[in-house]
Amino acid sequence: MSIIYDVISFIKSLEFVDIVFFFAVLALMLLVITLVYFIEENKYEEISNEPLIEEPKTEAEKLKEITAALEASEPSTINLNNYEEEQEEKAIISYEELLSKKNDFAINYSEEENMDDLTIKKVDLDNLTNKEIEEKRDIHVTVISYEKEEAFLQALKTLQQTLN
Repeated sequence: MSIIYDVISFIKSLEFVDIVFFFAVLALMLLVITLVYFIEENKYEEISNEPLIEEPKTEAEKLKEITAALEASEPSTINLNNYEEEQEEKAIISYEELLSKKNDFAINYSEEENMDDLTIKKVDLDNLTNKEIEEKRDIHVTVISYEKEEAFLQALKTLQQTLN
């Protein structure tokens, strides 16, 4: 019984700062104990679930695996809703036509320049060749003269000033 009175008198003799410090130390001790517990538990899981050590793969092996997986995969079908079907029917060129013609053209280069380790090629846009049938298309591009372009820009500037 005297022990209980001694403990009560000891607690009454403590100031507020001492009590806060005591509980702060107690909380830190609990945090350290839980941290040690989690670290030990994690070590046990790593040891029990440790996979067999495999030799690292070279870049070529990784690329072969990726290309094999891509070749084995099938293209997914696209489920169109009513609006998308209507837009597909109204389109100038459909998605299927684009897919069918995607490999019809090859790129020709008109010029090639070597700079140290870099090769720069100029694409010849006038002579894109069809792989199946080579046909040249007559495309006429009209470019307005510099004076007309300057006059157009000046007219736009005056329009903007009058609108403001």
